[in-house]
Amino acid sequence: MTQLIAILNALIGFTAFIVNPFIGLFWPDLPEFVPDAEPVVIVDKPYSLDGYSILYDGRVATDKSAAEFLAKTLNEIVGGERFEAVGDAVPAFSKEILVGAIGGEDIGGLGDEGYLIKPVGDGAIAIAGGKRGAIYGVHRFLEKYFDCRWYAHDFAVIPPNPGAKLAEVKEERFVPTLEYRETDWISPRYKEYSIANRLNGNSYRSIPEEEGGTFGYCNAGFPAHSMLNEFLKPAQYAGEHPEWYTWRDGKAKQLCLTNPEVLAQMKLEVGAQIASGNGQAIITVTQDDNQDYCQCAECKRVDAEEGSHAGTMIRFVNEIAKEFPDTLIDTFAYQYTRTPPKITKPLPNVVIRLCSIECCFAHPLDDPNCSFNAAFANDIKGWKAISNHLYIWDYTTDYGHYNCYFPNFGVLQRNIQFFVANNVKGIYEEGNHQAAECNSEFADLRSYLLARLMWDPDIDYGAEIDGFLKAYYGDGWQYLREFIDLTTANAGTKWPHRKLGIFNSPTDKDLLNMGINKIRYADALWEKAIALAGDEACAQRVRRSQLSWRFWKGCNKAAEFWRLQPVEAWQAANEALYKDLKAFGITRYSEGSLLIPEPPESWWGTPEDWRKQ
Repeated sequence: MTQLIAILNALIGFTAFIVNPFIGLFWPDLPEFVPDAEPVVIVDKPYSLDGYSILYDGRVATDKSAAEFLAKTLNEIVGGERFEAVGDAVPAFSKEILVGAIGGEDIGGLGDEGYLIKPVGDGAIAIAGGKRGAIYGVHRFLEKYFDCRWYAHDFAVIPPNPGAKLAEVKEERFVPTLEYRETDWISPRYKEYSIANRLNGNSYRSIPEEEGGTFGYCNAGFPAHSMLNEFLKPAQYAGEHPEWYTWRDGKAKQLCLTNPEVLAQMKLEVGAQIASGNGQAIITVTQDDNQDYCQCAECKRVDAEEGSHAGTMIRFVNEIAKEFPDTLIDTFAYQYTRTPPKITKPLPNVVIRLCSIECCFAHPLDDPNCSFNAAFANDIKGWKAISNHLYIWDYTTDYGHYNCYFPNFGVLQRNIQFFVANNVKGIYEEGNHQAAECNSEFADLRSYLLARLMWDPDIDYGAEIDGFLKAYYGDGWQYLREFIDLTTANAGTKWPHRKLGIFNSPTDKDLLNMGINKIRYADALWEKAIALAGDEACAQRVRRSQLSWRFWKGCNKAAEFWRLQPVEAWQAANEALYKDLKAFGITRYSEGSLLIPEPPESWWGTPEDWRKQ
């Protein structure tokens, strides 16, 4: 082996001698990135909360929680125990913060989640809202007037302000467009983070009713693929009723939706779950995750008549919805059911959850020049025309390669704005739901941005990114912002365009199409971000996220993994990357595979070989 490596190194050295002079000619170095001078922003804060009381109506449990959280956070801000939440006091409307109903404000039109912040009386402040509105209003007040942020479950920014100084409080009324907001990753599984960032689904967290509760699904399990996994389970029924199912390789795959016995049994089981469930508003009745739809004569007839396999699905779900008019019956428009039917319209209490799994995430979903997204845009407009309760299941990572950088930051806001413009009322932004086992990219940044965008799609997106990067990654944050902008600009640029999908190989140029000079430029950005981080905690966060860039380079044999250098050098880069993945606790490679638990027998391959078979 030693002799072979020596021969290879000699050949590599000769090849490099020929090639290297041309690299600078074809891939000249880019100008060094120079960060903008950060402006000094002086905010006039002529007012103070010193001496203020925090009052709430003791009869309203959610108001009590909101008031106590406000007092706790203000005490942290001022560095002492100067604020206390007091229930059932009579307001004087002077030097008081009136949380919830106690201020007597008209909260009509705010619903469960809208809030009102306004100055009242002689120097008092009202923070009012409905079920979750008061606690959301408190968080907004703390964000706007005291610059608080809850960026991750273990990282909040609560700036010290001993005098509790603040700018003049202006009236603000806000009601979210989306009634259902859900994402996964790591931090959204934590109650405090979810409340702070206004995530209200119940798939990944439990929030007590006294803290506002949740709005979600009453299914026994995760709200997806429930027809066979939760309700008509083949293990229970297939032996006696094989005709209820479609079959492939001896396994039941989907239901026959025109079989009246299937419908009758589904009504019984859905009704039982609603009766014994958790009191949530929605129950999902959704197809399994395969393409084996029923092709019996009657199902084929209905689908042909409707021009879509959604025809049998919507007719089936409508019958269930008639049985339970006070419950939202959710179903998928997913893969073979994505196109809306021509004839049948969903009933008012039917939720259509449209899934974007086939789309390109280098380009916005409303980009008419991306053929992969144009078809989806047509479908969402079709569903908008016939459904009054449209939800989205969207995708935001590479499920085949969790540890590889995924350059989709450029489409997140525009896609959510596109959903809302098409009357979408709820969104699940599925990300790396296994990130606790493979947190090697930008998990906390992504979950934070998605939560903020679902709450308000028109936020200043750039400012939210910058604020997060600066706080979370330290003083070298502008270098990471430049990296994000660089990779965004170089995603989905290959011609002919295929797509940046959610299972792309890291070597697919539709993921990133970057030459040697841009790779060197990106490397310099990461080096600067680490060097300027300011403290070791920030530097470690940079190094963790850098793993995804190193993973991409390793798969593409770029930079330190380049093969036109001594074999020992690029093999050492492979070994160093693997060891760092392990050091950062990475145990998972993809949605369906673990990272190999022990080093490979040799370092001849690439990180794509580290998937446990």
